[in-house]
Amino acid sequence: MGIKVALIHPPFGKGDVRKLNICSPPLGLAYLGAFLREHGHRVAIIDAEVERLSTTQIMERVQTADLVGITTTAPTYSSALALANLIKQSNNGTKVVLGGPQATFLDRECLEKSAADAVVRGEGEATMLEVADSTESGSLHHVEGITLRDGDAIVRNPDRKLIADLDEIPFPARDLLPMAKYLPPKSTGVISSRGCPFRCIFCASSSLYHKTFRSRSADNVFDEVAQLVAQGYDNVTMLDDNFILNKERAFKFADLVEENNLKFSWSCTGRVDSVDEDLLGRLREVGCNGLFFGVESASDDTLKLIKKGFSTDQVINAFDVLRDYDYATTASFMIGLPGDDGQKVADTINLAKQVMPDFAMFSVTTPYPGTELYDNIDNYDLEITLDDWSKFTLTRPVVRTRALSTAELHRWFLRAYFGFYVRASYLRRAIAKKQLGFVLGPVQHAIVDTFSGAFSRHSL
Repeated sequence: MGIKVALIHPPFGKGDVRKLNICSPPLGLAYLGAFLREHGHRVAIIDAEVERLSTTQIMERVQTADLVGITTTAPTYSSALALANLIKQSNNGTKVVLGGPQATFLDRECLEKSAADAVVRGEGEATMLEVADSTESGSLHHVEGITLRDGDAIVRNPDRKLIADLDEIPFPARDLLPMAKYLPPKSTGVISSRGCPFRCIFCASSSLYHKTFRSRSADNVFDEVAQLVAQGYDNVTMLDDNFILNKERAFKFADLVEENNLKFSWSCTGRVDSVDEDLLGRLREVGCNGLFFGVESASDDTLKLIKKGFSTDQVINAFDVLRDYDYATTASFMIGLPGDDGQKVADTINLAKQVMPDFAMFSVTTPYPGTELYDNIDNYDLEITLDDWSKFTLTRPVVRTRALSTAELHRWFLRAYFGFYVRASYLRRAIAKKQLGFVLGPVQHAIVDTFSGAFSRHSL
């Protein structure tokens, strides 16, 4: 019959993320829910953030659960540990495990700072299933891929092998999520691959999946998208680190969309050195209307240092090509990278203006656990200035560079947003392309951060 499992996406609390009202469906939990349910367990997913649940309300929902899994990111780390403690205090017989990127890379610390029974490291489906089966039958000590308590000791069991064929995993159980509460309506994301073959020093994706890259087949991805369209979704975002990396798969997906006359709009991610004109044209023909690229810096030396693997000339060439295909483009840029000074940051803002994406996303360099930047931060001449993980949101400086203090980085962050968006030439183009409504979001982002900073200068 299986056991009762509750999977929790904990609240962000009162930090910058909540002020910006940014909340996406936790598809990682939905994958776990689908996998556990397929193998006979009874699953509930509690998105405490989007539902704005109080601690009391969360506790009411988990009181009959045999196993509780809590996912963690840097901004939710503290609330995840607090929830684990409360659940164990309320019912010590309930097994509580932590997972997600923060717990994966800080597994021992999680158990030292909470009453949780174990940490599920990395890819969670097969490990969580064995945890659930073992909760029903006995001990967790044999389960690969977890870190657990053994008396007063903390034991790190061997890593579990990754699932070789991602097509074997059922589609995320979105029916267990309050999908109507996520914005924008009738939109959702699809994860068609896991991992990344590149080694950017600020990203943990490669480490999370043991430095491998695996992708689902084009047929499997199409089947999920077709199911979503049949359910009423008309916009899909491919959430992969680089959807267009495997060109053969991308072309086949496009062929399937056309052959089945599937009508929906969608967007995806790529790298500027993966831009292929034939592929761009083909994807545009089958409804792809948005592309996201991580640019990060205008300095070739910095791009080399952070291991991006491309040059600013390739950035400029890629956006020149993209303009011919009428995509809505988004580019991300980072402020406070190793070696950044005022001139380098100004050059990065100017590059954003030069390549003219429809939307620019500026973030402050944030060293997350699991990244090379975090593990070797002294080698990159950065200093972490805060130990409050809730502030690790990409919008609040938590480091200083050799040349720029956190206060200076904060001012450059605001200058980047206002400098890019509040320009007559940009606003005219946004109005012409009917994108002005979308532009208000990033501007609000900067305005919220301005006032947040005004009331919390002590954190800078």
